[in-house]
Amino acid sequence: MKNQNINSTVIDGHTGLVDLSGNPLMSVEMSGANRGARFDRELMSWAPALRSADADLLPDMKTLVARAQDLSGNYAIASGSTQMQLDYVIGSGLKLSSKPDWRVLGLDQEWAAEWSREVESKFRAWAEDPDCYSDASRRLPFSARVGLAYRTYMIQGEILATAEWLTERGSPYSTAIQIIDPSRLSNPNGLFNSDRLRAGIEMDSMGASTAYHIRSALQSDNRFGSDTYTWKRVPRETKWGRPQVIHIFDRERPGQTRGKSKMAPVLSWAKRIESFQDVSLEAAFINAMYAAVIETDFNYAAASDLMGADEAGTAAEKLISSKAEFHGGAGVKMDGVKIPHLYPGEKLSFTSSNHPGPNFADFEKSALRHFAAGSNLSYEMVSRDYSETNYSGARAGMMHAWKFLMGRRDLIGAKYATFEFSLWLEEAIDKGDVKLPPGAPDFYEAKSAYTKSRWLGPGEGNIDPLKESKADDLEMDMGTLTLEDACAKRGLDWEENLEQLAREKKRMEDLGISRADIRGYMTPEPPSE
Repeated sequence: MKNQNINSTVIDGHTGLVDLSGNPLMSVEMSGANRGARFDRELMSWAPALRSADADLLPDMKTLVARAQDLSGNYAIASGSTQMQLDYVIGSGLKLSSKPDWRVLGLDQEWAAEWSREVESKFRAWAEDPDCYSDASRRLPFSARVGLAYRTYMIQGEILATAEWLTERGSPYSTAIQIIDPSRLSNPNGLFNSDRLRAGIEMDSMGASTAYHIRSALQSDNRFGSDTYTWKRVPRETKWGRPQVIHIFDRERPGQTRGKSKMAPVLSWAKRIESFQDVSLEAAFINAMYAAVIETDFNYAAASDLMGADEAGTAAEKLISSKAEFHGGAGVKMDGVKIPHLYPGEKLSFTSSNHPGPNFADFEKSALRHFAAGSNLSYEMVSRDYSETNYSGARAGMMHAWKFLMGRRDLIGAKYATFEFSLWLEEAIDKGDVKLPPGAPDFYEAKSAYTKSRWLGPGEGNIDPLKESKADDLEMDMGTLTLEDACAKRGLDWEENLEQLAREKKRMEDLGISRADIRGYMTPEPPSE
């Protein structure tokens, strides 16, 4: 029976609280079976709002990117871990290993092998042209562009580039790539986000992007005289399907329109570590500067009474002047070194630095482990501290990190590289520089089959090269590891490796030497008894 005055109710003979509608409020014991959804004492203040991906991300994007850029540029740990990930994923660049799907194309494996060698050679000539015609700004070859694109992805969470068609530049190809700061992707003239326009991206009813609005320059470029209030609308692709915009990011949630900085989960912790380290260093520096001080027990209030002054401040001022005159005149020296004389009531004390504190190293390690976990790297890789690990521990940490890094290479680095490769290949086929066999499908009919490829990057590296090489050799004998995969682990193309070995073997035969001869020459003879 409900009592409206005391706002309570009786359930099974027990009186309990009710809400404004008269429904009984459930206690912790009566709530759902999931403890994480309860509102007990520890979780009472944890009530995050349930919002869409864009509602969560878009309002915070500028702040996240600005903080990530600042941290990456000024904090050694953040800068170092960013560079380390870039070195493992991209290194000095990704190398094309063309793998056309000859089964889908209705061709044979021999054609695929020969066609791949030709395509790889011609693509490399365009991509790594020393005059950088493949770059719209003529500043970076392909290898450096991939590195810049991936660095942008790590800091800003997305890659943005446009495919330009530039003729009359002295290049055999008109295809050129322009990498763009993703911060320039925004709604024109400050338009509010809507169902079909969000953060500079036009979308259809299914959420697929149809066009991109790219600002001519960021507002900070006003100082350079740039026009910062003009936007260019660039369609996603041409009518025949040629991409005009490359936009790559991790879609972590359904409905997500823009990328989230990869440093977002560690920004707060990284800034705290940086501040703590700076404060500890500054405190230690100050302690080192003031290693000795003069202490006095003189009571200025008592001095004021003795000296008949109206205020203690006046007495203190006179006393300090007297002490200064005393210290300046007490110039007894021995061998040119002044021996200090203290004023009556003073004593000399030496300070000892207590910075960094005894728990500084443990706190720093704990914080760096948190940073490493958020960066998907091992603690040793982030801190460069291998003093507390052994081979097994270091190998386990590298294996876990390597899986993540190879995932980033395939999903981000290789995806971007394949965009550039497909744009060039389309033009090369259209110009007749790359021939398709009679009866083969048109490029647009089987684009994915023609552009299927593998991108080779830096090798995994070895902690114990002898052990790991023997393991690879055993797996190859068992048939569980191919020569191609073994070479790829070391960043090598297996066909180029075999061709080089053949050349070396022929050259050694011409010179009448063998590997055994070289090994014997390099190994010193044992001393004679």
